[in-house]
Amino acid sequence: MAWKRILVIAAAAAVAAFVGWRVFLIVRPPTAAAAAGPAAGPGAPGNGARRAAPVAVEVADVTRSTLRDRAVFSGVLESRSRLVVTAKVAGRLERIPVRIGDRVTRGQLIAELDDEEYRQQLEQSRAEHEVARANVETARIGTEAAARELDRVRALQEKQIASASEFDSAETQAKRAQVTLTVAEAQLRQREVSLSTAQLRVQQTRLTAFWEDGGGPRIVAERLAEPGALLRANDPVVSLLETDPLVARLQVPESVYPRLKLGLKAEVSAPALPGRVFAGILSSVAPFLDEKTGQAQAWIEIANSRRELVPGLAVRVELEFGRIADAVTVPAGALVERGGEKGVFLVDAGKQRVSFVRVRPGASEGGRVQILEPALSGQVVTLGQHLLEDGGAVILPR
Repeated sequence: MAWKRILVIAAAAAVAAFVGWRVFLIVRPPTAAAAAGPAAGPGAPGNGARRAAPVAVEVADVTRSTLRDRAVFSGVLESRSRLVVTAKVAGRLERIPVRIGDRVTRGQLIAELDDEEYRQQLEQSRAEHEVARANVETARIGTEAAARELDRVRALQEKQIASASEFDSAETQAKRAQVTLTVAEAQLRQREVSLSTAQLRVQQTRLTAFWEDGGGPRIVAERLAEPGALLRANDPVVSLLETDPLVARLQVPESVYPRLKLGLKAEVSAPALPGRVFAGILSSVAPFLDEKTGQAQAWIEIANSRRELVPGLAVRVELEFGRIADAVTVPAGALVERGGEKGVFLVDAGKQRVSFVRVRPGASEGGRVQILEPALSGQVVTLGQHLLEDGGAVILPR
């Protein structure tokens, strides 16, 4: 029976060895010769190593041209000033002769309040003023009469005709008359102030457009109250905007901030007005950078006599710092990034291959980018470069 057991063990070992061999053949890596395939032979490139297939590409010339040195920003149009016309006195709003969008000039009537009560107060102040003026005339006459009486008594006393008590009485009357005149004159001044106040209140029932710096017309932006409303002093009635010129507010990064100079020319366009370009100038620059954003605010002033632009409109602003003559340029589409560095694929037409050249780009305009370093010449790949690597083969257009 022992020999049967030995035969079973031997058979099991043979089966295990056969299965292990088959598994090894399945999972083992292919040899270099097998990977090369039957087509590989002594004459194949690289002695059988596989090469990437050539890539069909489009190319463009490296050229020299004049570029504008510029920076592009996004901004929002704003009015240089916003004026709110408010009620100076309390009262019922009687009428507003202007509508939203109307152009108004400095001093133009904007609104009127009911002035009946203030006119009555004015008439009362005038009457009180007349009474006070009459009291002054009466007191002046009394003063003159008391002065003459004092002179007469003094002359009689010198002749020893009038007694000392008579002189004292005349002197006292003269002083009283002078005090009465002083009080009457003070009351007249008081009534004059009251009259001026009453006249001013009547005038203040008429609200007019007024701004300190002169300038051109303003535009009615909002009606903040309507006829019939009861207003208190300082309640808003109408808001006015200056729309010519407008300003575009920009956020400028610190890399551009040192180059900002007042008076720089700008071209302003708006997506809402395709095809239109408006001239502007750099009119103001903030004297500091925001420590959180690292940016500074700047304002571009744009003439707007035709009122084509409005506050709140999003705009694109191009600032021109100068012009770069004889700049080496490539199409913007030729720039690619490899390993975190920007570069272009320079074409070797004779070998039908490309090399990746790291570059330092500069200004850009019209779809072309200035190459500051290194000096380039020849042709660069503009289409298909995403499939290329340094030294790759290409198929050039005929």
